[in-house]
Amino acid sequence: MEAVTAVTPIAPHLDAHNLAIGYLWKQRWENRVNAMAHCIEALVVNHDMTEAAAELATIQAYAELDAANQVARIDIKASTADVVVLRTEGGRPVMFTTRDLVRVLEQARAAGLARVVDRDTRRPVVLEH
Repeated sequence: MEAVTAVTPIAPHLDAHNLAIGYLWKQRWENRVNAMAHCIEALVVNHDMTEAAAELATIQAYAELDAANQVARIDIKASTADVVVLRTEGGRPVMFTTRDLVRVLEQARAAGLARVVDRDTRRPVVLEH
């Protein structure tokens, strides 16, 4: 009879998006800037990600968590590099051109609501509310 060797199950490998979701979930009571800064740092330090990749994973994960209980959704199929189409309640489209979004950013900056996550790199910029 052959000896039986116990096999230790290996935890599934999480992709960058799921790692970011996990870090942000732990930081969910923090303000947006702090939560994102902690997440980006954790992805860079603990998972050897580039800062740019960590930023993108964090941005996308934060948006997913933030939209969890929203009726409105961004319509990816209707959106392009020049327009974001937001579908509100009932599926009504709302158009945001690049110029519209830049104007929102300028208004947020003027009101002191546009904040940078990393003061050294000055990116990413988020809106606090």
